[in-house]
Amino acid sequence: MAVKLWMVVVGTAIVAHAGSMITAEKHAAMEESEAMHEDATGVTLQVVVEVICGSLLALWGGIGDFKPIRMGDSKKPRWESLHARPDFHSYRSRAKFMRSLLTNIEPPPGY
Repeated sequence: MAVKLWMVVVGTAIVAHAGSMITAEKHAAMEESEAMHEDATGVTLQVVVEVICGSLLALWGGIGDFKPIRMGDSKKPRWESLHARPDFHSYRSRAKFMRSLLTNIEPPPGY
């Protein structure tokens, strides 16, 4: 299995634990600040480390196996070139009819 489900689950659990720690710390800080009439903000280093480690673990488990990108390995033709006909390309467009309109425009005053 390319996706390591256990890594995704453990990483998500670590991030959820960090979120519960943030709410517990916020409630404790609010109770403490009400007693001292101060404004308490901030997050501890442990919460930051848990969020980073849990996110990396979940992302690594979700990515699966890393494989190099090789353009020469394509077995099938690319979708863009599947229906291409070089002899049918048209490089003329309807813009040639706009030339007479664009050449008759007078420049704005001040030029």
